[in-house]
Amino acid sequence: MTTTLANSRKELSKQLGDYHDSASTSAGAAGGTTIVDTALMAKANDWVDTEMSAYDLITEAAHACLDEERIIAGLSNTAGTLTVLAHTAQIGSGVDYEIHRLFTASEKRRALVAAARLAYPAIYERVWDESLVSKNWLKDGSFEIWTTTTNLTYWTETTSTVTQISTGGLFKHGSYSARLTTLAGSLSQTVTDNTDLWKLAGESVTFTVQCKTNVANSIRISIYDGTTYTYSSYNDQITGWTGDSEPLTVTATIQDHPSAVTFTIHHDVVATAYVDDARVISDCVESPRLYIGNLGLAENRPVQVFVEPSDYYYGEPWDLIHSVDIDYEGGYLLLPSNVIADRRLRIRGIGYLDFLASGVSSTAWTATINIDKPQLDILIAQAALYLYTEMAMPNFTSGIRKDYIEMMGYWKAELRDRKNLFGMEMLSIPVSWGV
Repeated sequence: MTTTLANSRKELSKQLGDYHDSASTSAGAAGGTTIVDTALMAKANDWVDTEMSAYDLITEAAHACLDEERIIAGLSNTAGTLTVLAHTAQIGSGVDYEIHRLFTASEKRRALVAAARLAYPAIYERVWDESLVSKNWLKDGSFEIWTTTTNLTYWTETTSTVTQISTGGLFKHGSYSARLTTLAGSLSQTVTDNTDLWKLAGESVTFTVQCKTNVANSIRISIYDGTTYTYSSYNDQITGWTGDSEPLTVTATIQDHPSAVTFTIHHDVVATAYVDDARVISDCVESPRLYIGNLGLAENRPVQVFVEPSDYYYGEPWDLIHSVDIDYEGGYLLLPSNVIADRRLRIRGIGYLDFLASGVSSTAWTATINIDKPQLDILIAQAALYLYTEMAMPNFTSGIRKDYIEMMGYWKAELRDRKNLFGMEMLSIPVSWGV
């Protein structure tokens, strides 16, 4: 259920009446200044209106000029020859290309990217996240937040090579685990990474981590308060993950005025190990804030929050939590005191759509958006309205602007109708029930 930016461009071009997609039939000039296509012999020479600045776009995947756009200087229908500002290489025979007469491909790209946000909430990104644990003091205990694929945002790596892993069976909870390789070392979270850990001063805390490695006695964990290290036992399993109810575990009481509060995963043997689902649970009166600013929720606002009825519960339903509080600006979720600690949470909500490549916002034509038809038709109408609104600005003569303003009226009505027909259903908002 995804659509590439390239296919969105094609659909927008079709609905604008600005679609020409073909392939060259013989080689153009050696300098890349012409494209020859016999299909263009059926067009009048003025079909390409040079006053409107028509552009081509090379779409042949294997060609050196892929994604290049050049202004078109003219068309000769004698042999079907387009004259263009020089491409960086010759356009040979059998090269796929497009012609954009009303708006350039780049203008359509900009409109589509903007429309992904502007069409909210008629179309949106569905958010369904199970990476958080109730009353877990660690920030990103599920290793979901990475600055790069080798650098966790809220953890400190020492010596070992740490890598983001999303392969099925190699993560325990959420979407990723952290793989430790190459050298013995450690992965830790300190008060520098997470200032909320200072609030554990004077408290008894339990630190747990799930791990997977084929070497026994290679992984253990510790709690450090600036004076004392308290260690867990080493892992004893050599196949599969630690059991759901048998993670690596260590309990300690942080001194009243600690000079440090650090939770560390020790990778003490040169072997490949996977770690996931790290938790720090305490009986202290104050509950920790849970960071949800990375979940893609619009305004950091979840619609529904559930808690699993028992640890590593694999059935349905989960229990709905009522009266959660949100720090919208900081991106934190605050649970009511009656929610049991040390249980996975399920957060459902909606977010703004975007074109993504490898999970990151992208304007590459290969980037994808998480909708298809008929919801795609809402995106197209919003993009068309964006284009005509831009062209109706006082940058053109009054006669041309009048035409664009009339088209704005058409696309406003079309957008309204498509939202009514194809708008995505909204999640129900809990009012007075739940945990």
